[in-house]
Amino acid sequence: DDFPHFAAWYGRVPSFEHARVRAKDFHCRDHVFHLRQLVDARYYLHWHYSDADSYGPSAYFQAAEDWLRCRRIRAMDPADRPRALQEWFVDKHRPKDAPKPVWEYREPPASIGKHEEL
Repeated sequence: DDFPHFAAWYGRVPSFEHARVRAKDFHCRDHVFHLRQLVDARYYLHWHYSDADSYGPSAYFQAAEDWLRCRRIRAMDPADRPRALQEWFVDKHRPKDAPKPVWEYREPPASIGKHEEL
């Protein structure tokens, strides 16, 4: 639950079981913060010189779509959230025409302590 995307470091889709086990802790604050970043002029000045593709109309629409999708997932029954989050993860990070990875991923280490409970 401290690092829910840990499995992604090993080429796997995370289980997102924390969305079921800790249902009341699920929120969309990260997506609201991303919208605020796009609107805030202090961040725009940095982006203007660093990455011109990260701001503009498409970034605003994508941020709004992510926030709305998060809200739909939040409204779901907690038992259905992990599946929906896995689908979202695959949609966002693995395009259908993506090439196979260059390297083979290692096996992730065994969970320890409180992480075994999930």
